[in-house]
Amino acid sequence: MEKIAGQLTKLLIKENIISDSMVEIYHYGFLRMLEIGAAVLTGFMICLFMGMIGEGIIFFAFFAPLRSYLGGIHLKKYWQCYILSCLSLLLVLLATRYIDSDIHTAGAIFILGVIGIAAEAKLEQKRQDGKAFSFMVWAVLSVLLMASIFCFIKGYDSILVLFCCIVILVFGSKLLEWGLTMRRTDVN
Repeated sequence: MEKIAGQLTKLLIKENIISDSMVEIYHYGFLRMLEIGAAVLTGFMICLFMGMIGEGIIFFAFFAPLRSYLGGIHLKKYWQCYILSCLSLLLVLLATRYIDSDIHTAGAIFILGVIGIAAEAKLEQKRQDGKAFSFMVWAVLSVLLMASIFCFIKGYDSILVLFCCIVILVFGSKLLEWGLTMRRTDVN
C-alpha cells in the first residue's frame, strides 16, 4: 500500500498536478484511501461469499460509527488491523448464521454491552469536555436499541445475535484498549 501511495503521489508531481510541498498530504490521503478501500472491498467480498450482504450492511452501519467515535484497540501495522478486521467480520457473520441463542441470554448480553458502551461514552464526554463524539455514540446506540426492540418484537433472532456481536466487539475492543493502556502505564 505504501509503495502504491508513493507511486500515485509521484505521478501527480510528474504531471504537475501537485507541488512538492503537498507530497506528504497526498501520500497520506492515497495511503488511507487504499487501506480503507481494501478493507471495504474485502468486507464486501466476505459478505457476498457468505450470502449475507444484508447482515454485513447492518454490521457496518452500527459497528463503523461506534468504533470510529468510541475508539478501541489499535494495532501497530495496517496488515495486522486488516487481518483482525476481516476475522472479526467473518466470526460475526458465522455467529449470526450458526448461533441459535436463547433470546433472554442474547438480551442480557446485549443490554450489558450497551450499558458498557454508554458508560464509556459518558467517560469520553467528560474527557473531551462535551465534544460531539459522545453524542454520536449515544445517537447510534439509540438507533441500535430501537432496531433491537423491533427485531425482538418481530422475532428476528439472527439479527439480535448480530446486534449482540456488535456490542460485544465494540465494548470488547474498548476493554482491550484499556488493558493495554494500563499495561503500558505500569511498564513506564
